[in-house]
Amino acid sequence: MSVQAKIVLLLVAIITTMIGGLVLLKVWENRRFQEIAESRAADRERNFDVFLKERGDNLQVLVQDSTAWDDMVRAVAKGDRAWADKNISDETLATYKVNAVWIYKTDQTLFFSRNNRYAESLRELPLPKEAFAALFAQQRTCHFFIHVPLGWMEIRGGTIHPSLDAQKETTPQGYLFAGQFWIDENIRQMSLFTGYDIRIEPAEVAGPSPPSKEEEGLITFSRIVPGWDGKPVARIGVQNDSPIVRELNRAARRQFIYLLLFSLLLFLVLASSLNLWIRRPLRRLARGLETGQPETLVPLQNAHNEFGQLAELILKFRRTEEALHQAEDQLRHAQKLEAVGRLAGGVAHDFNNILTAIIGYSELLEARLAPGSQTGDFAQLIRQAGEKAAGLTAQLLAFSRRQLLMPRVLDLNALLAEMERLMQRVIGEHIRIQFDLRAEDARVCADPSQLEQVVLNLGVNARDAMPRGGTLTISTENRRELDPKIEAVDGCPDYIFLVVTDTGSGMNAETKERIFEPFFTTKGPGRGTGLGLATVYGIVKQSGGGIAVESSPGQGSKFLVYFPRATDPIELPQPMAPVPVPSGAETVLVVEDEEVVRQLVCAVLGDVGYNVLCAALPSEALSLVKARADAIDLLVTDVVMPEMHGPALARLLLEVRPGMKVLYVSGYSENDISDQGVVEPGLEVLQKPFTKQSLIRKVREMLDGHG
Repeated sequence: MSVQAKIVLLLVAIITTMIGGLVLLKVWENRRFQEIAESRAADRERNFDVFLKERGDNLQVLVQDSTAWDDMVRAVAKGDRAWADKNISDETLATYKVNAVWIYKTDQTLFFSRNNRYAESLRELPLPKEAFAALFAQQRTCHFFIHVPLGWMEIRGGTIHPSLDAQKETTPQGYLFAGQFWIDENIRQMSLFTGYDIRIEPAEVAGPSPPSKEEEGLITFSRIVPGWDGKPVARIGVQNDSPIVRELNRAARRQFIYLLLFSLLLFLVLASSLNLWIRRPLRRLARGLETGQPETLVPLQNAHNEFGQLAELILKFRRTEEALHQAEDQLRHAQKLEAVGRLAGGVAHDFNNILTAIIGYSELLEARLAPGSQTGDFAQLIRQAGEKAAGLTAQLLAFSRRQLLMPRVLDLNALLAEMERLMQRVIGEHIRIQFDLRAEDARVCADPSQLEQVVLNLGVNARDAMPRGGTLTISTENRRELDPKIEAVDGCPDYIFLVVTDTGSGMNAETKERIFEPFFTTKGPGRGTGLGLATVYGIVKQSGGGIAVESSPGQGSKFLVYFPRATDPIELPQPMAPVPVPSGAETVLVVEDEEVVRQLVCAVLGDVGYNVLCAALPSEALSLVKARADAIDLLVTDVVMPEMHGPALARLLLEVRPGMKVLYVSGYSENDISDQGVVEPGLEVLQKPFTKQSLIRKVREMLDGHG
């Protein structure tokens, strides 16, 4: 079956379903209407009961008010009409909103009556003598309707008793009745205002109540009210005839017919349009795919409909395939960077222990050899080579973002101003350097030495791109919004930009994608390690910032380094205090599993006068402390060791030597230590490789309480 035939069948099914749905909807609406009408009728019954009760509440309150029962009993017994005139006045009737009050004696003779219509016909209730016995035979209150010349009245009555007989259990001392008119001006006004026809008719003349036809807009409600003997005396009728509802019903029927006609017309229109809008585009798409030449879909691509979008998707399919290949290449590139970063960081960590020994022992040799001797010169060369190797491992740690940083809030403008002379010496006289420090508030949180390394590396990279001279511009600026191509820092509203621009040869797209890779360089053999920009990238990322590059061949390059703007006050650097000559009175316990590092630390500290205890393992250190009664002033321990880590050892030793201070020595970065959960933030850590002087200075600071 063809697609067109299937669509025609689908249209027939849709139209049939629509018509069937309309019929079912009509049936459901009629049934729902009947349910609502029945529910509304029950609601009207309940509402009338509530209305009847609330309307007669004032009568009930007056009849059951026991506050004056004792006085009323005495007045009825003595025939004291003066009391009745005073306490049942026109004001009393107005207060309780009643029209008449009657008080009868026990012999059913009238004692007192008052009405606010001044009607003689209301002087007595039109009740026979036997009515009193019938009304109060079962209960002490009554409720009925009567018809008087002035209209229909609702009457509520009750027996009179002393106030102590609140339950009316004693013999009645009289009878009290109160009544109010129903056919009054308020009901007539309500009829005019609401449009409802409200009538009260005697039961013997009232005909049968017409049935409600709510679907035709006719709502009819009636209620029979009883007389004193419980027999029907009148019928209250309420009727509302709404022509608007009838017209709405007729409009709904017309709408149903119109929908049926519209469904048939819609089927004809859709069927005739099927060939033009669906069949022809489908054939063109099928031919384009069958022939394997999607270029034939170019005319269909310009159509502003779904088939045009489908043709656009088909034409973009091959471009998407190429993009997927590029994405796979980028993913492999990112994975390679991550693997190289982990390898570089791990190698740097392992080298730190070796370099610590090389630098430290070369310093000890220099100190023990005569100045100017050839052997002393050799020792100096060994130390210098170790320091260069330490610089290389620092670059590896910076690239892999595992170096130990000491960030503080600083003024980027001030740091660049201090570097101006240094930059000119490093870059050379053949390149003109311009500083444009426009950022008004250039506070950033970073390690100043690492930030200087970033500026120097970018400057050297720009110098190498301008071998015949040019201009290097270093500028700062404030920005609140970033270019969509630049990766934003989460939760950062303000940025400080460091922009380094050169007029060099520029880079093509392929080179620009790889410039931050470690060991990637465009320089010749022996002219670079390929770690300069990789180091810049690692330092910036580890400092919480970002970096982007804009470049094209022959147009120079622009590096944009950005950091979140800091809001804390600037932290001024503390001046380096000279290392005091140790007194030699303190005892230092050194725990280091690397033998060459342990011997070096013990030798350096022993040379300057400290009493040094050396242990290769934590268990050996615990034995030394338990066997020694004298105080131990400082524990110098490696962080990662066999048996247990340094912090765990420190906790055990501090239990027996609570006054001992602790200095950690680690070849791992602060981030790695935090990831392992070994050292809590804020503890003192001396990073490997360290020099003799840095070790002596740190130990002295710890012992003097400055660490």
